[in-house]
Amino acid sequence: MSITQAQLRTLNLLHAKPASRVYRSDRFGDYTWVHDDAEVRLTATLHKLFSSGYATLSPDNRNAAVLTAKGRAVLAARVMMVARAPST
Repeated sequence: MSITQAQLRTLNLLHAKPASRVYRSDRFGDYTWVHDDAEVRLTATLHKLFSSGYATLSPDNRNAAVLTAKGRAVLAARVMMVARAPST
Protein backbone atom coordinates (compact mmCIF):
# COMPACT_ATOMS: atom_id res chain seq x y z
CA MET A 1 0.00 0.00 0.00
CA SER A 2 1.31 3.42 -0.85
CA ILE A 3 0.93 6.18 1.71
CA THR A 4 -1.18 9.17 0.68
CA GLN A 5 -0.32 12.71 1.71
CA ALA A 6 -3.30 12.75 4.11
CA GLN A 7 -2.11 9.51 5.72
CA LEU A 8 1.43 10.87 6.00
CA ARG A 9 0.14 14.04 7.68
CA THR A 10 -1.87 11.90 10.11
CA LEU A 11 1.19 9.75 10.90
CA ASN A 12 3.14 12.93 11.64
CA LEU A 13 0.37 14.10 13.97
CA LEU A 14 0.38 10.74 15.77
CA HIS A 15 4.16 10.98 16.13
CA ALA A 16 3.67 14.18 18.14
CA LYS A 17 0.64 13.10 20.17
CA PRO A 18 -2.10 10.42 20.07
CA ALA A 19 -5.42 11.14 18.38
CA SER A 20 -8.57 10.93 20.52
CA ARG A 21 -11.86 9.18 19.89
CA VAL A 22 -14.79 11.49 20.63
CA TYR A 23 -18.22 9.95 21.03
CA ARG A 24 -21.09 11.94 19.53
CA SER A 25 -23.87 9.96 21.22
CA ASP A 26 -24.50 6.80 23.24
CA ARG A 27 -25.03 4.78 20.05
CA PHE A 28 -22.41 2.16 19.26
CA GLY A 29 -20.02 3.36 16.57
CA ASP A 30 -21.11 7.00 16.71
CA TYR A 31 -17.71 8.61 17.14
CA THR A 32 -15.04 10.58 15.32
CA TRP A 33 -11.26 10.67 15.64
CA VAL A 34 -9.74 14.08 16.30
CA HIS A 35 -6.31 15.50 17.02
CA ASP A 36 -5.51 18.74 18.83
CA ASP A 37 -3.21 19.87 15.99
CA ALA A 38 -5.57 19.02 13.10
CA GLU A 39 -8.26 21.26 11.75
CA VAL A 40 -10.28 18.36 10.30
CA ARG A 41 -11.53 15.06 11.67
CA LEU A 42 -9.23 12.12 11.05
CA THR A 43 -11.76 9.28 11.16
CA ALA A 44 -11.56 7.95 7.57
CA THR A 45 -7.80 8.40 7.25
CA LEU A 46 -7.13 6.87 10.65
CA HIS A 47 -9.30 3.84 9.87
CA LYS A 48 -7.18 3.23 6.75
CA LEU A 49 -4.03 3.47 8.87
CA PHE A 50 -5.53 1.02 11.39
CA SER A 51 -6.41 -1.51 8.69
CA SER A 52 -2.96 -1.29 7.08
CA GLY A 53 -1.11 -1.64 10.39
CA TYR A 54 0.43 1.85 10.58
CA ALA A 55 -1.62 2.89 13.62
CA THR A 56 -3.42 1.10 16.43
CA LEU A 57 -5.35 1.72 19.61
CA SER A 58 -3.25 2.45 22.64
CA PRO A 59 -3.04 -0.58 24.95
CA ASP A 60 -3.61 1.77 27.90
CA ASN A 61 -6.54 3.72 26.42
CA ARG A 62 -8.81 2.35 23.70
CA ASN A 63 -9.91 5.91 22.91
CA ALA A 64 -6.40 6.94 21.86
CA ALA A 65 -4.76 6.16 18.51
CA VAL A 66 -0.99 5.73 18.37
CA LEU A 67 1.69 4.78 15.85
CA THR A 68 2.82 1.19 15.41
CA ALA A 69 6.39 0.18 14.66
CA LYS A 70 5.37 0.02 10.98
CA GLY A 71 4.10 3.61 11.15
CA ARG A 72 7.28 4.82 12.82
CA ALA A 73 9.33 3.05 10.13
CA VAL A 74 7.46 4.92 7.39
CA LEU A 75 8.20 8.25 9.05
CA ALA A 76 11.86 7.33 9.51
CA ALA A 77 12.12 6.33 5.84
CA ARG A 78 10.58 9.64 4.78
CA VAL A 79 13.11 11.55 6.89
CA MET A 80 15.95 9.60 5.25
CA MET A 81 14.56 10.33 1.77
CA VAL A 82 14.43 14.05 2.51
CA ALA A 83 17.93 14.02 4.00
CA ARG A 84 19.36 12.27 0.90
CA ALA A 85 17.55 14.48 -1.63
CA PRO A 86 19.93 16.70 -3.57
CA SER A 87 19.67 20.35 -2.65
CA THR A 88 19.06 22.86 -5.37
